[in-house]
Amino acid sequence: MGRPRVQSAAPSAQSLGAGRSPASTEKLGDVSRLLRARSFWVEGDSKAAQRVRANLQLGTVPLDKEAVAWISDGRVPEDKLGISLDDGAALLGPHSFGFLNNTDGIAPLAAPLGERPRVGRVALVVPRRDALPELAPLLCSRLLGVSWLISVGDGEPSEVLRFLQHDPATAGMLIALGKGVRPQTLLDALAGKPSVVLLPTLHRDVGLLRAVARRSLSRVTANFEEWLAHGALLDAGFGPVPQGRSSVRRASASQRRASVLVLGAGADLIQRELDALRMPAPVRIDADDDEAVERALHRAAEQSELLILCGDKDQLAELRPSRPALLLDPSERDRLRALLVAIQSLSVPSLAHAKVVVRPVRERLDSVLSELPPPLYVAGEMVQSEPLGDHDIKRLLHSYGVRVTRQAPVSTTTSALRVVAKLGTPVWVLPGLPPSEDVTKLATTESRDGVLCETQAEVKRQTSLLLERYAYVLLREVSPRGPSLRILLQRERGLGDVLRVEPLMADAESEASLLPMFSDDADALARAWAAPGDADQVDALATLLGQIAACVDEQKLQGDLVVRIADEPVVIHAAGVLRRER
Repeated sequence: MGRPRVQSAAPSAQSLGAGRSPASTEKLGDVSRLLRARSFWVEGDSKAAQRVRANLQLGTVPLDKEAVAWISDGRVPEDKLGISLDDGAALLGPHSFGFLNNTDGIAPLAAPLGERPRVGRVALVVPRRDALPELAPLLCSRLLGVSWLISVGDGEPSEVLRFLQHDPATAGMLIALGKGVRPQTLLDALAGKPSVVLLPTLHRDVGLLRAVARRSLSRVTANFEEWLAHGALLDAGFGPVPQGRSSVRRASASQRRASVLVLGAGADLIQRELDALRMPAPVRIDADDDEAVERALHRAAEQSELLILCGDKDQLAELRPSRPALLLDPSERDRLRALLVAIQSLSVPSLAHAKVVVRPVRERLDSVLSELPPPLYVAGEMVQSEPLGDHDIKRLLHSYGVRVTRQAPVSTTTSALRVVAKLGTPVWVLPGLPPSEDVTKLATTESRDGVLCETQAEVKRQTSLLLERYAYVLLREVSPRGPSLRILLQRERGLGDVLRVEPLMADAESEASLLPMFSDDADALARAWAAPGDADQVDALATLLGQIAACVDEQKLQGDLVVRIADEPVVIHAAGVLRRER
């Protein structure tokens, strides 16, 4: 009996978002003219330039010195549409290695191209050549179908991404970011077709890149194998679980979405990888039993959206199941693990990509706003930035449901004793500091001059001593133990207000969210900083972040906060500025 052959895993239009973009790239300007060019001139004698000539001459593309599209290892003329193979400025570059138009078979590429990858509907946008492995041979060995491979080198990728958003041959994108990427231009360029972003190893603001990619509904990874795995799933038309599945279906979604079949040896290796991720065991098949192979493929196709076929690739290439299939050798454990992790991530329904809505307690908010200092005028003009003290900011946050430290300002020892009767002991007796824009300075001064008092007598004595130096004293409850985070609200040019979260003392990358904050942003930030596996802490921290974001966004605050992570995260220090509108 003849074996069924493997079908090319072409993505379905519905799963990869066909129809979202116009089916034309004619009006997209110079980048479109360059990528759609049918003749080129290659200038230079470097190895890269020689390789481009060789790849072009393998096809029917003429080398024409009058061509508008130039590829150069030197300076590209100003009247030409150029690719810079070296450090010159150009539409693609500096340090681009060209591109492959796989649909039309045109390859002005300064990289090995012994054979072309399979034609598919996934486009790759990548930086310079030495930032990644040799991609063309890798794509061929993985049987990953691509429409384009475009190197922007150290340049900005946004115009290329806009071209691909309109390209009818492209349904999804794999984007490896380089040092030339700017979050401000990336935000709009990512919106549209499904995309997977590989973060750069060196960039001044990886946290902001992550935030921009999340807001554009792109998947984000720092792992090269996982990036390629998501590309294979895009090529196969395997998308995320639609929102709104019933809880019963959610529980079994990861078990039914994909099936792993092992033809011949290697099932034990595959079993270990599946066990580690708590996924169903593979289906073992005798590769020499044609009828058993056909029955297993038919049964798996009825039960699953995607098949992962493991075995000898020459044998696998003869199969043609009725479902999209990915082919692996059992020894490719890193690739298999990345595929399984990617499948799991796509099989868990994501949180709603919707703005966090927090309604403040109106009476409490109105009371706080009415007691804030009146606007300050200088030369008849209202000062728009008004520094607020720790206590006023916390009162504003509390009106949005944010848990803040219980505290109260006092100006006499008698009022201090009334407050400590409510707060209990031990209690912090802290200097009443003027408004500050830097929470670390505030925390440092409080730590230096504040006193932890165990009795009412100590509270009375320390309050009296501090009132000799400060206009008022602040009594504050003792915060729970735990790690601390610093939360800053900053204005980023081209992006608006951004909320950043970073550890208070450790030297680590910050995470960020664009404002207004969305539910999936709050969850991602909470998971980055909560204790691993502590779902309750993730939920509590995500709620707190959403409340803080809503407050600072609606009340026009530039905040600088310290949050103590505990069972119930709490704001323990606050500094900032109120931006008044004219």
